[in-house]
Amino acid sequence: MKKHILSSLIAILLLAGSAAVASEKPKVEIDAGFPGGNIIVVDIGKDVIQLKQDLRDTKGRWFYWSFRVRGAQGKTLEFQFDDKIISYLGPAISKDGGKTWAWLYNKTGNLPYSDVSSSFKYTFGKDDAEVFFSLSPSYTGKELNAFLEKHKTNPVLKTGTLCKTTKGRNAELFRITGQNPKSGFKVVLTARHHACESMANYALEGIIETILSDTPDGRWLREHADFLIVPFMDKDGVEDGDQGKNRKPHDHNRDYAKEIHPTVRAFKKQVTEWIDGRPAVLFDMHCPSEKGKTLFFFTEAAELNRKISDNVNRYCSILEAERKSPLYYKKSHNRIAKNSKTPALLKCNTWFMTLPETIAAMTLEIPYAFAADIGTTNGVAVTVDHARLFGKDMARSLRALLETQP
Repeated sequence: MKKHILSSLIAILLLAGSAAVASEKPKVEIDAGFPGGNIIVVDIGKDVIQLKQDLRDTKGRWFYWSFRVRGAQGKTLEFQFDDKIISYLGPAISKDGGKTWAWLYNKTGNLPYSDVSSSFKYTFGKDDAEVFFSLSPSYTGKELNAFLEKHKTNPVLKTGTLCKTTKGRNAELFRITGQNPKSGFKVVLTARHHACESMANYALEGIIETILSDTPDGRWLREHADFLIVPFMDKDGVEDGDQGKNRKPHDHNRDYAKEIHPTVRAFKKQVTEWIDGRPAVLFDMHCPSEKGKTLFFFTEAAELNRKISDNVNRYCSILEAERKSPLYYKKSHNRIAKNSKTPALLKCNTWFMTLPETIAAMTLEIPYAFAADIGTTNGVAVTVDHARLFGKDMARSLRALLETQP
């Protein structure tokens, strides 16, 4: 009898324990353990998560962050930073492992501009077992490989390696060889001198897709130009989720005099040899500060090189007139490049201008989230598709510039 009662009690306790375990909600986990991840978790409260960006070897303040949340199904959580580093559109969000991204405040059309903020709330659906949040849509080697997969059967796109990085990774280099490489133009396309500037790669995709396309613009560009493309100048920083900007002792885009970074050394050597006396153009793709809401080019003062300045101005006039992307761009948005803060260093664009073959060199700044017309309070969201469309605008305008060169 006693054994029967004891067995019954044990069974009841086991059933109760099983029910308790079954009723427990998943524990919220937040991490940056994926390519491009960057976060420091300060505190996980019941409904409020306190975070800050990981600056690592960045000198001073910068604003990039990207993290993953697991186990928050059915919860509404507020994510608080101690810095205003969230755009007017909120965070970029992905529920499919980074394949697609949407802004939290998914607005379209003309948007009234507002400043950045330091917090956002998000309600997780019952099936939201894993959600990614980021300053802007991510772009790492995974996204690059997906892009290359779409074009793997195109014989004119040649993939290779620029060099080994400091951490032993392969820094990618692509070639699209023109039909007349000894008599045509040489065009250099670069991105991610600053690791966090991911929207630049989506615009770069648009340029490449146009060059590869079976369209009048694609065919003309392939017939008359030879392309060298480096998608990740700071490959290690891209994969590790670094800020990249203001990296100590200096970042990749300020390394064109000192050459402490392997990719910069290899890039300068290959480009100098590859141009081989032909007229050359550079597009160096960037993103501005987190508050930057205007799409613009950094250009050089006319007195530095009249020919380059004239070609850049002509290109920007063409782009303004021919733009089809929803992203605002006007030539009047452009800014003169200055090097006053780092006089002992040299940027990619400035170095490229020293090459005797250079006919145009530009640094594009495409906003992370919001593109507006200067002097107005309205703008449009910078989405992945919008950035790609702007890249297509850039490629079409490049053809118009080159075909009128003497």
